Amino acid sequence: MSTLTSPVESSAARRAPRGPTKVFKGHADEVWSVAYFPDGQHIASGSHDKTVIIWDIESGRQDGQPLQHDSDVVWIAISPDGRRIASGTEEGGLVIWDALTRKVVHEIKGSRVQRLAYSPDGRWIATAPVSNEKVVQLWDADTGRPGREPLKCGGNVFSVVFSPDGSRIAAGLGDGYFQVIEISTGECVVGPIKGHTRGIVSSVVYSPDGRLLITASRDQSIRVWDSKTGIEVGKPMLGHDNYVNCISITADGRRIASAGEDATVRVWDLETRLQVGHSFHVDHWVNSVEFSPDNRYIISDNGKNNVYLWDTESPAIQGSSPPPTASNENPPVRARARSASSSILDLPAVPKPVVLHQDDSSHHESERSRGSSFDSMLDPPVVERGDRRLNKKRPHSPESMHRRLVRFHRAFLRGVLSFVSL
Repeated sequence: MSTLTSPVESSAARRAPRGPTKVFKGHADEVWSVAYFPDGQHIASGSHDKTVIIWDIESGRQDGQPLQHDSDVVWIAISPDGRRIASGTEEGGLVIWDALTRKVVHEIKGSRVQRLAYSPDGRWIATAPVSNEKVVQLWDADTGRPGREPLKCGGNVFSVVFSPDGSRIAAGLGDGYFQVIEISTGECVVGPIKGHTRGIVSSVVYSPDGRLLITASRDQSIRVWDSKTGIEVGKPMLGHDNYVNCISITADGRRIASAGEDATVRVWDLETRLQVGHSFHVDHWVNSVEFSPDNRYIISDNGKNNVYLWDTESPAIQGSSPPPTASNENPPVRARARSASSSILDLPAVPKPVVLHQDDSSHHESERSRGSSFDSMLDPPVVERGDRRLNKKRPHSPESMHRRLVRFHRAFLRGVLSFVSL
């Protein structure tokens, strides 16, 4: 299918233009979470503009009115049958929506959460609170009530995922730790294990057969573990030169997608641990990434207001491999494949897009201006994501301002050096 490359790209490869296959425009503020519907024809995105938007991939346009919230949406998850959307907000709480009627099914007030995930059978929703509670909370997706006592963890929880059989939950903790909990007993069966050198474990995914657990961290690495023993399997995936924020795995378990603060989306071969082809480059950090049910496409945010769709069979990912370079030594800074079961969104199937489509922003502004019939409001994910404080407008947070100053300083120095060399 493609040529494998070294974990780190050459500088020339980094500058090569590789744009997304499609751009979805309509949010008025930064997108924090993206997710595929099981039908592969629709996606959803949650944003700091206090909305969740459902998109039709073929047309590139919004499918119906946005789901309106009282505060910034930090994370979303779609039920395995595609009938429900769970969303969490910065003000604390969880809302479950009917994906077809776009009405609120349950609104759960409570702690703000870092992440949330549906169980494989769609019965439970797991949330990772922002607070120092050091627990994973389970909610009954049908009633909106707590499913059992919170599952105690060895530290603050920053990422969470169910095992494919639904019997266990893996949690990413702070300071490089992760652990696995048996849901029926609440017992920790693996860990806590310090799997990464530093930083939070920002994302965890299981292989489809449940044998492997893959973790990503702010130490810039992606690592693979035996999910039963917690023993590391093979070498880590290295190549990101900044925090790795998110990972996703294909439904066949062969490929991993990763993205983070270095403004790249990368694809890895899980067996060889090598990067496949060149990276996809974004103009900002990336918060969320996910493979399509057919394993071909990847969706991500662009660290700003848009959602990108990437084709892993494009020339960018199929291109020749750049020569190996020295392994990355920069200090660190800082998903989810679904079954192909059909969605309840009653729309005809359409072929996967391969042509860039940028929707007219005025269309989406008019969509938003018409308002929404939803009066419900939430409360879930993050005021603080890991050790990075999420202000209402992250671009104005101290860390974001620091990034801007660093980038300005570097650009200024490049300009001075260019002038001197004349």
